[in-house]
Amino acid sequence: MSASTVRRWEEEKKVRPDCRTRGGHRRYNLARILGKKDKKRKRAVLGYVRVSATKQKKELVSQRQKIESYTEEQGWQLRKIFTDIASGMNDQRKGLKRLLDAIATQQPYAVICAYEDRVARFGTRVIKHYCQTFNTKIVAIHQPLNQSTEGKLVEDMIALVTSFAGRLHR
Repeated sequence: MSASTVRRWEEEKKVRPDCRTRGGHRRYNLARILGKKDKKRKRAVLGYVRVSATKQKKELVSQRQKIESYTEEQGWQLRKIFTDIASGMNDQRKGLKRLLDAIATQQPYAVICAYEDRVARFGTRVIKHYCQTFNTKIVAIHQPLNQSTEGKLVEDMIALVTSFAGRLHR
């Protein structure tokens, strides 16, 4: 199939690119375009685990095990798990930065975490939007599905108090 044919199909709205590279190049899944399903190919995913302090390393291992077993149950291919020991409000986490770079280059199906607040205490909407630009979603294994606005507000307040209390008592 020639590149001009694929471009013409995109202009005619018959196909759309699966993702775009940083340089703006389009990437297509030809099996999807041609209507073939590759059942043997597993969905590639990335994992992310985070704890706030080194005292919580056991929790880090627990999160990792949950992600590994969850991805195995789903039949997904877990490429890598990124790790951080830092506050969820710290936006300079090395593991988070590496995860965001990997999302841009590998464009996985999903990022798996134990809870959504492991990725970030605040600003998760920005991170979700970033992921959506690469057709990647964030899957929190233990996240309540339909939480009310009041419930989300209470969780945000608890996160704030917890964060500031941690700074006071460290």
